[in-house]
Amino acid sequence: MASQPPLEIDAQYADGLIPSRGQLPQEPEPANYVVIDVTHYSTTVLELFAAGAEYVHVPEERGDEFAFLKDHPDAKIGGSSSDDYTPTEGYDFFNSPSYVHEVDVEGRPTAITSTNGGAAVTDLRKRGGDDIDIYVGATANAAAVADHLRGDDKPTIPVAAGSELKPSPEDTVGAVLVRRYLDGNPPSEAELAAYQEIIEAGKLAKCVDKADIRVRDLLEYSNRIDVHTAVPKLEGQRLVDVAGDGEGRNAPSA
Repeated sequence: MASQPPLEIDAQYADGLIPSRGQLPQEPEPANYVVIDVTHYSTTVLELFAAGAEYVHVPEERGDEFAFLKDHPDAKIGGSSSDDYTPTEGYDFFNSPSYVHEVDVEGRPTAITSTNGGAAVTDLRKRGGDDIDIYVGATANAAAVADHLRGDDKPTIPVAAGSELKPSPEDTVGAVLVRRYLDGNPPSEAELAAYQEIIEAGKLAKCVDKADIRVRDLLEYSNRIDVHTAVPKLEGQRLVDVAGDGEGRNAPSA
């Protein structure tokens, strides 16, 4: 393990982020909010864009995807997973950054929410007004999000979505990364390796008792840093990639 735990090094950034969905303000101040749910909502959203999705609709509740599909018959929708980690009946995929590459989303609208990251996006949308903007970030696009927002008149507040309304280490790592890049203090290679160790240590023990896909989601997708250029921004209930005209969009990772 790294000799200096990055979360101790980066304690200076703790005051500049929201540590969990459970601590979102009821009346958000004007700001850019970056919702970070590394395992796995944010990473799944990034992989959907990498696979060519037109946009990602964020339903208010699980189950609302079917109404969206009725209005957008060419869409692919994500929902719950079965015990063997395949999509439950009626869904095309579930909250898995690796599974979405088994689905043809090229040029199609998609829809998915989750109990942590997706719910945090919806909480902010419903509580905020026209003076807040909502983005989705992760370790995988932390630098891209920071580059996009640097110099904006509004402050940027990372939201570590957490789990069950409580903080989780991998989302805190993602939030700290965004803050560091915004402040022009990128981590060293040793610190990046230590961040990845924190992510793996926090989740691997839970994954090994599940299907192999969850280990793959963690080790091949959710622990990667700065491999995506997409900057998902919420417009209405749609996450759209505002990083540019699409020329720099990542190729699918798998």
